[in-house]
Amino acid sequence: MDDSLSRLTPQQWTRLAERVRAEQPPTSGKPARPAGPPVPRAHPAGPRPATHTQEQLWFLSRLTAGVPNYNVPFRFDLEGPLEPHHLHAALRAVVRRHDALRTELRPHPDGLRQVVLAEVPVELPVRDLSRHEDPRAAADARCFELARTVFDLGTAPLWRFELLRLDARGERHVLVWIASHTIADGGAVSVLLDEVGAAYAALAAGRDVGLPDPGPQLTDYAVRQRAALTPGETERLTAYWRRRLDGYDGLRLDYDRPSPAGALPAGRTVRFTVPPGLRRRAVDLARKHSGSPFMVLLAAYQVLLARLARRGDVATALPLACRDTPGFERVLGSLTNTVVIRTDTGDGACFATVLDRVREAVLGAMEHQDLPFGKLVEELRPARRGRTNPITETIFSYGGTPATLGWTPLGDSVRAGCRGMSNDTVRFDFELVLDDTPDGLTGRFEYDSDRIDAASAHRICDAYTGILRAALDRPEAPLPDLWGEESGRSLLPLPAWSAVPAGAQDAALPGGPAPGTGGAPRTEAERAVARIWSAALDRDALERDADFFALGGYSMLAVDVIAAVNEEFGTDLSVMQIFETSSVAALARAAENAAGAGGPGGADDAGGPGSPGSPRSPGGSGGPGGGPGAVAAELLDQVERMSDDEVARALERLRDTP
Repeated sequence: MDDSLSRLTPQQWTRLAERVRAEQPPTSGKPARPAGPPVPRAHPAGPRPATHTQEQLWFLSRLTAGVPNYNVPFRFDLEGPLEPHHLHAALRAVVRRHDALRTELRPHPDGLRQVVLAEVPVELPVRDLSRHEDPRAAADARCFELARTVFDLGTAPLWRFELLRLDARGERHVLVWIASHTIADGGAVSVLLDEVGAAYAALAAGRDVGLPDPGPQLTDYAVRQRAALTPGETERLTAYWRRRLDGYDGLRLDYDRPSPAGALPAGRTVRFTVPPGLRRRAVDLARKHSGSPFMVLLAAYQVLLARLARRGDVATALPLACRDTPGFERVLGSLTNTVVIRTDTGDGACFATVLDRVREAVLGAMEHQDLPFGKLVEELRPARRGRTNPITETIFSYGGTPATLGWTPLGDSVRAGCRGMSNDTVRFDFELVLDDTPDGLTGRFEYDSDRIDAASAHRICDAYTGILRAALDRPEAPLPDLWGEESGRSLLPLPAWSAVPAGAQDAALPGGPAPGTGGAPRTEAERAVARIWSAALDRDALERDADFFALGGYSMLAVDVIAAVNEEFGTDLSVMQIFETSSVAALARAAENAAGAGGPGGADDAGGPGSPGSPRSPGGSGGPGGGPGAVAAELLDQVERMSDDEVARALERLRDTP
């Protein structure tokens, strides 16, 4: 393999591999991914539908104000004598070229719409940090503060810039760009930086900007996405993912503490560096297996998960850029979709075998990447366990975009280095992000600090590096040898978590029924809940340990069920309650407790609005824990698991809401 291929991003490498496959004779048994329909263009004055991702994020933002989970935060380290006024002009020129940078989202009778404004203000405030004792530390703190910006998705622009000056000579700056994930992703950053660099160079040389036509826009992508996802194509994609994920039941780790009820996850981040020698050796091993370094790094993470969970069947979510459709490679917008990579690490497998399996899983996922993740969750109906994400508890991200792999020139005397940032939010139980930069491979382990201790997070980072090193030393060795196990004792610095058996963990959920306590409902409360479920799910004779989601329940139906329960019991339970107590008996017990306590808000015992059997007065606490934080947590969990169809129905309900 040519040395230049080692620097390709995962999507570039896979697109190349698919083209090679397409050139193979039919006997290869590996058909190329079918070509999509021609690129339709959204009429400038016509409807501009939102993408599936935009629909979910818009709904989430309406219900969880103040949560910056879905930002795309980047910093550009600028070296050289910068002219801020030329940079400002370059930014204005790029914003004029791309619809996404002038887009706001608005509800419409036909669904959520992208509204592209003719002009938006392009501000570039300059903050002088040169007099700080440590300007670089001050810049880091300011970057983090900006990364937690919360955007109103109904008001463009859905991004902000700020320029930080680090020295008196004006030769060291940091340009911060924070954008909503509804209009940007990692691929969009590369487009932005390339065009800003070209525009700055032209302006510094006294020339007109004169950039070429940008081609299809994000609005065009939304039209293409909806045209391509026909019922037949949806069924084909769903069938593939159903086969791939059939029987998978999660890692089921018990962590350091149980999940607190009704609270937003408190994210924290541990940063580490992968030794440079390991990055080079990962390139060499990838060559031998016709893969990419990204696949080696992902395989090492799958091996780590197998050791954490003591399972030979593990899966992780993986965000894909989805930029391999001809015509859309350079769209400035958010095209990302999430897929699931499931890997068999059992049967005495060695790392080389796991790597081959990961390679095939990644290629298959990229060939079937067009099914929105929310639609996949709706089709599979995975069992819910508290606020843990469905299907998989973790996600692996590789930040090896062209923008982060080198320096981008801004004229002859200034260059820009792109770096991803964290804002201490977490969407899964834990996440591993690897950034390929000119300085080497850096890692960020982001985790839910309500359930995971900092010491455990540090141990996991150390263990990942240790597994990667051992795998590169001995790729043909059995996995237990890589874990350093001798006489049944692991030498890896892993947290003392255990993988809880499925039945035991389900029973351990808050208010869950004990094993072997099924049968017909026993109390009036259980019979009332069973009647409500039977009507909602169109099922008869429900047992007391029946699980709402296993019976076909889904997010929006849960809203109706909880509303009916609250009306029946005179309570004010939140939707989060059914995720935490998803059996008939458990939900009945929660309803009885809430009614007996005067509702979640703890009204007095003397009757009135909070007493048993009485409806709660408006403005109650909104569920366990009370307050807007509990409501936000409930809705965050709910909406992240909604399919596109469920979101569309929810948008219909909210369309006339002030």
